Amino acid sequence: MAIKKRSRDIVPRCWFNIAPFIKKELGFEVPPALDPKTGGKVDFNKLTRILPVELAKQELSIGKYDLAYNITIPNEIRKLYKTYRPTPLVRAHGLEKALKLKNVRIYYKREDVSPIGSYKLNSSYVQAYYAKKQGVNILVADTGPGNWGMGTAMACKAFGINSVIFMEEKNYRAKLKKVKVMRRLGSKVIPIKTKEGTIASGISKALELVFDHPKNRLSLGCLTAYSALHNTVIGLELKEQLKDLNIVPDAMLSVVGGGSSFSGFVFPFIKDYMGKTEFIAVESESVASFTRGKYKYENPDTVCLMPRAKMYTLGKEFVPRGKLGASGLNYHGKNPLLSLLVNKGIIKAKAYYPRDVDKLQSFFKRVEGIIPAAESCYAIKGAIEQAKKWNGQDKNVIFLLTGNDEKISIYTE
Repeated sequence: MAIKKRSRDIVPRCWFNIAPFIKKELGFEVPPALDPKTGGKVDFNKLTRILPVELAKQELSIGKYDLAYNITIPNEIRKLYKTYRPTPLVRAHGLEKALKLKNVRIYYKREDVSPIGSYKLNSSYVQAYYAKKQGVNILVADTGPGNWGMGTAMACKAFGINSVIFMEEKNYRAKLKKVKVMRRLGSKVIPIKTKEGTIASGISKALELVFDHPKNRLSLGCLTAYSALHNTVIGLELKEQLKDLNIVPDAMLSVVGGGSSFSGFVFPFIKDYMGKTEFIAVESESVASFTRGKYKYENPDTVCLMPRAKMYTLGKEFVPRGKLGASGLNYHGKNPLLSLLVNKGIIKAKAYYPRDVDKLQSFFKRVEGIIPAAESCYAIKGAIEQAKKWNGQDKNVIFLLTGNDEKISIYTE
């Protein structure tokens, strides 16, 4: 049951910028992005050939992004946010009952209630907004199972700009309804077949089109500092919801693919709750960058055109072995700022095998009435294990439901 919304407006007016907090209050050096050719620090002007200017500033912490903790959300973006935000905070009574929990309470933040059934609009609207202001010709994206593609398509339609979305052939065939949504929203969707079949190889394909025209730019849904920044609307909104209910989170868990949703979920809490709350990033054992990868500089894409970032990675050529139902998790690396906090021990990481997670999709539907996205099942698994560990104790476990696998609200037969 969704917890009743308060009448006051809790949709954030600012994003939380964690980069200056990391440097000033935690005292950690943020490793700079490096030029893939020279090995030196990335040149801002070079990066603006790939990204819209404002996103490049956010990525490299230039100007106010180097100093300000709070970044004002443009009015146009906040109006769009308010078409689906605030998203509900739900007490998982059915799940608690099924697990026979005592005293432990489980809550989940429903980012799946957006028109596309996932959190992706939090950043796609922003990226399209800055692209429009700059006069971008085509915003080019790569999508895994289709959520980022739908987010890009819907955002570009809202701002009246062209978009082209590359989608690995296997995902394209499996997610035809999502492909229809993208096309009905005006995007050109191109199925591709790469040697690796991963998100990293898809980004490389998208970059070819970016460099094909001087006014084309790239749209990325994960890994970047700016996508994490935009998604802090999740955590900031959640803080207000918890404050209204006088709830202190003992554990916060979410799935991590590239890391933008998890970062947005927990970054606003670190300043006030570090040492009080366990922040747990949950990943798949099939792509266990945090738990089995290395913390090092690596290229985000396979053709080495994007800036090299220091992150937890399995290597840009990594390809998951066996079947990975949650194809949105097949990226080799993790968000650099998030990686730094994991490396420093502020955030913990846990990995679970797909065989133990995939079955939770039908279980969660039975106990909570929602078909979670395959990726979100990893957060559910982490929350279940944490709640069972604390059974009998007075604890609050909160997880992020990043998306669902139900019929898309903007899709019609």
